Amino acid sequence: MKYLVLSALFAIGLQSAFASDDLPVAPEEIIKEHTQMCLDWATEDDIDAQSQYQYVLDCVNDELSDNGYQHVQQVNIK
Repeated sequence: MKYLVLSALFAIGLQSAFASDDLPVAPEEIIKEHTQMCLDWATEDDIDAQSQYQYVLDCVNDELSDNGYQHVQQVNIK
């Protein structure tokens, strides 16, 4: 029984690990638009400068996921 459960969890993990590779890469313009939008939200939410980059990166990746695109590894917030 344990083997069956572990096998199922492993299969799900592999599937989700490779699922993002099936998604298209977002055009640069969309990434820029989402980055600016998330920067605006960070300002509205009073996110401190030290936490701002991670906030924006997470926000951009959430927006990209919602729109069916792959996540990005970094964003330019300058």
